[in-house]
Amino acid sequence: MTSRIDFRLPENMTIATINSLHEQFEALVDKTDCDAVVLQGDAVARADTAGIQLLVAFIHASRERKIAITWDHPSEKLCSAAALLGLDKTIGIH
Repeated sequence: MTSRIDFRLPENMTIATINSLHEQFEALVDKTDCDAVVLQGDAVARADTAGIQLLVAFIHASRERKIAITWDHPSEKLCSAAALLGLDKTIGIH
């Protein structure tokens, strides 16, 4: 059986706070019954290079495992941080 998971991103996606997010992303990618993840990014108020890099790695790993990633209302701060790094198209927000 396959499933879709709605995953709410934290308010702060910075180098100081991403360790637990990394663990959560690893668990999502390892789920055998997950075929789609909806990233809810409306709460993200801060995102730095490390936070965006973690998103890139998660999305890349998900695609390798045939897990579809979609966005539900990414915040302006998240979109701006990704665009500033030239990674908005890579993570699918633009």
